[in-house]
Amino acid sequence: MGRDTTKMRDYWEQRAQLNAAFYVDTSLDYDNPNMDQFLETGRRVVTIALDEPPAVQPAGKAVALEIGCGMGRICLALSERFDQVIGYDISTEMLRKARELVPDKRVDFRLTDGASLPGVADGSVDLVQTFTVFQHIPSVDVIQAYVEEAGRILRPGGVFVLQWNGTPGAIRWRLRRMVMAARQRLGRGDRYGRDAPQFLGSRIDLDEMRQMLSRAGLELAATSGEGTLFTWGWATKS
Repeated sequence: MGRDTTKMRDYWEQRAQLNAAFYVDTSLDYDNPNMDQFLETGRRVVTIALDEPPAVQPAGKAVALEIGCGMGRICLALSERFDQVIGYDISTEMLRKARELVPDKRVDFRLTDGASLPGVADGSVDLVQTFTVFQHIPSVDVIQAYVEEAGRILRPGGVFVLQWNGTPGAIRWRLRRMVMAARQRLGRGDRYGRDAPQFLGSRIDLDEMRQMLSRAGLELAATSGEGTLFTWGWATKS
């Protein structure tokens, strides 16, 4: 896992230095990212996670944690609903920009090694959320490690809201990733580097994700967008 997470760190550190907002949300204009739009999409993600069917509510509202917080737009939105918010990211530059964008003392930004949530006690968090993060992780083992960490830190009655790439066709996906990575090495790839394995990431079947969550002591209670790049899941800790 160490080699995978080192490559992830290098990639996202470089992207954060180039244009952090764009690589967090590639729907933005690269040369002139609209930061009002950027922050509004963070609120929209939290609305989907907590308010819209089939959203599942956590029992408490004391602590929320985001895996892969980037510049902190989702943490900012979560701070309107929870007493304390913790955001973890693999990039020190992303975290620096997050602290500038979200100076609220109730939001704590922390560095992760890329597969764990150090410093968070077992059973101390009400909500764990991750959005457009798992879809970029090339190693399924790293995703499993994060799922296990979510299960470890959630309180009974807590909820893990996760989004991942649930598109069908494991072999087809691996071949596509290999071809796109080869084009990048030859200088024929995407000008923004979005065909690197660290951006293309992994895809996971719904049943496989359900099993991952179960191994972490979590039950998949609801899903939406099944079979798409934006597959969502709500898992509960009993």
